[in-house]
Amino acid sequence: MKVKTPILLLFVVFLINFCFAIKQTQQQQNYDITINNKNKNEIINNNYNNNHNNNNNFNDQYLEKLGYDTNGTKCDICKFGINEVQKMIASKQGIEDISKYAIDLCTYLHIEKAEVCNGLIPLFTNMTYNVLSYPTVTGEYVCGFVGFCPYVPRNSSNIINFPKPKPPHVAPVAPPTNSPTMKILHISDIHVDPVYQTGMNADCGEPLCCRAPNGPGVGANAAGEWGHYLCDINMKMVESMFEFIDEQFGDEIDIVFWTGDNPPHDIWEQTYDSQINASQLVTNLVKKYFGPTAKIFPAIGNHESLPVNSFPLPPGSSWIFNALSYDWSDWINVDEQVANLQYGGYYTLPVQPGLRVISMNMNWCNNGNLYLAENSTDPANMLQWIVETLQDSEDIGEKVYLVGHIPPGIPDCIDSWSEQLLQIVNRYEDTILASFYGHTHRDEFSVYYTQTDENDPSSQMRASNVIFTTPSVTTYQNQNPSFRIFTVDANTGYIMESSTYHTDLGQANLNGKPTWLLEYNATKSYNIPDLTPISMDLAIQNMNSSASMLEDYHVHYYSASPYPESKPCTSVSCKLDYICKMKSAAYMKYYECIHHEVNNYLSNDYDDDSIKSHKKLNILLDLNNYLNNEVLKSC
Repeated sequence: MKVKTPILLLFVVFLINFCFAIKQTQQQQNYDITINNKNKNEIINNNYNNNHNNNNNFNDQYLEKLGYDTNGTKCDICKFGINEVQKMIASKQGIEDISKYAIDLCTYLHIEKAEVCNGLIPLFTNMTYNVLSYPTVTGEYVCGFVGFCPYVPRNSSNIINFPKPKPPHVAPVAPPTNSPTMKILHISDIHVDPVYQTGMNADCGEPLCCRAPNGPGVGANAAGEWGHYLCDINMKMVESMFEFIDEQFGDEIDIVFWTGDNPPHDIWEQTYDSQINASQLVTNLVKKYFGPTAKIFPAIGNHESLPVNSFPLPPGSSWIFNALSYDWSDWINVDEQVANLQYGGYYTLPVQPGLRVISMNMNWCNNGNLYLAENSTDPANMLQWIVETLQDSEDIGEKVYLVGHIPPGIPDCIDSWSEQLLQIVNRYEDTILASFYGHTHRDEFSVYYTQTDENDPSSQMRASNVIFTTPSVTTYQNQNPSFRIFTVDANTGYIMESSTYHTDLGQANLNGKPTWLLEYNATKSYNIPDLTPISMDLAIQNMNSSASMLEDYHVHYYSASPYPESKPCTSVSCKLDYICKMKSAAYMKYYECIHHEVNNYLSNDYDDDSIKSHKKLNILLDLNNYLNNEVLKSC
């Protein structure tokens, strides 16, 4: 059967599942600062004086340069393509035939190498076929879900109903200086590659290189003994890191947050067995070095399933949840929580009296998980479960750490879901001490904000909670291997310090061994007394007024790899991006922050409104270019 190229191309895009469709030598994320009509109207209405409306050049051509789809073309093509594929499914077109066409097109258009196309597309075929077969899934809805059209979740107001009113806020009180402390080790995104081979080509044109089939590399493209910035970490470096932590801290590690992503990025070659084996490998390392003395709290990453990102609604993901519950049975052995883990990949356990961990499965907000097209409002009932768990903790005065893989507020987490979690965090701000995530591979943080007077929408905003995103263990891509130690009050869980460690990969290869060093302490680097929400908000203010402090943050963001040295944070775009990411626990907040910050930047400009508007446009164009060409993306 003949299938039109645009339809097949769209089908291929769905199958390859977003962030792995293009070459990942230096993978970047496409951003769009004016993604919706709200932003378009905000620019035009708020920045143009009515007297200038008739003689400005701020037209659709400029908006198209910003990535705004003024004619709805992408949306229309997406809906047409999805509807046509659904017709093929309804006509009993064979799934093998559709998969073959998609592989041929993937290869013909050089979306990936032939071997990658042949391996990757069949992995995604069943998921895509099944999702598009749902009777309630329309082209408009699916295209909204993936970002081509406006997206509104079904049957949801995105308003969380809480069992009890919020009690009056009580600001946290710092513990006495001589109070006993605990140490929390946070590791994430290990992505260890057991078949990494020294000397192989690191720039092979596939999603993952540095392997024997890639052939020898030349010069800087040859995989080093201890790793390469374009490849996943090798076993030798992972063991070096665990040995250093054991030697340096030993029994001082009281708690381990291990926030997922264990398999390497060989997503076109993976099998059920390889995925389970990858998690078993890391599980055994964690048990070996920390199991006897520390309390371990793992969370599930987006790479644990097969194919990557695909987590069917319960009970469809039971194969991986059951396997992990078996691997983690030394730590998660309370019947009720084993049942939660096997059902939805989440659980909660106490650390000690008065302190608890909630481990969330953030794949229920993952916009790469096409199964959520069926239900993205509260998949697996996890949000409702979080509310119930937090309410129980509030009722008995218990404090809580939230742990997960994908941070809310980034493009990879469905924004309507992030908005719901924001409501939950703000409601239980006096119960939740902080949130801990990974996934981005970068070293970053963001702050939740709420109204000073929640009954008055016009009242000032104040910091209510903090998201700490730890840098990855893997070097993929342009990252030094890293881990983090939090120092917390032993009685209250109050977070006092964050100490980030790394080894310089280039020096390790040069010297023949890695040297693990303290990269920075957060309080000293950002000139703050502790890591409470108020202090982290102060850190943002400090960076907003200090170019050198923001540059330090830029270096930390990439774990002091060579990349930030070659791309220093000197532009307005770089500053805008960082400051607004720090202030945004939901992605739409990022857009609002960008326009607010640009308006502030231009507020002391004495030009007339028309000139200010064009200056704003130029800033947004520069920001788009910066995001699409200088901000590295790792999934």
